[in-house]
Amino acid sequence: QASLLKNDETKALPPASLQKELNNLLKFNPDIAEAHYLSYLNSLRVQDVFSSTHSLLHYFDRLILTGAESKSNGDEGYGRSLRYAALNLAALHCRFGHYQQAELALQEAIRIAQESNDHICLQHCLSWLYILEQKIFDSCVLLEHSVNKSLHFGLP
Repeated sequence: QASLLKNDETKALPPASLQKELNNLLKFNPDIAEAHYLSYLNSLRVQDVFSSTHSLLHYFDRLILTGAESKSNGDEGYGRSLRYAALNLAALHCRFGHYQQAELALQEAIRIAQESNDHICLQHCLSWLYILEQKIFDSCVLLEHSVNKSLHFGLP
């Protein structure tokens, strides 16, 4: 279902049916991170800011609690989850037009990424900072810097 929501939403279950299935699944096992992520995608589909935020935060909480993130990404898994949680939260707020909250979440992601010297996350933050700045005012200098850094790190 997650793949269908990302690639061809018309083939996925209707939002209400999918959420009902997810709620049943999470009722018996609330620690399934993937189910929270799918609930996040489903909530985005119907523009439900409260449910999408709730599901996104639970997704990252479950990654940290189960240790799944640290197993798949080396020793710094918890910190990685935290900085990408903040980055995703910033993207979510930006999508819903909550620019002040997006800026605060983005500042937190930048702070955590700087502390762990994660240049890839910082570059993603810079890209989102540019998007956020464009929503508020035009900034060509930020775009040029972002493109140069993206090329340096081999990012698209």
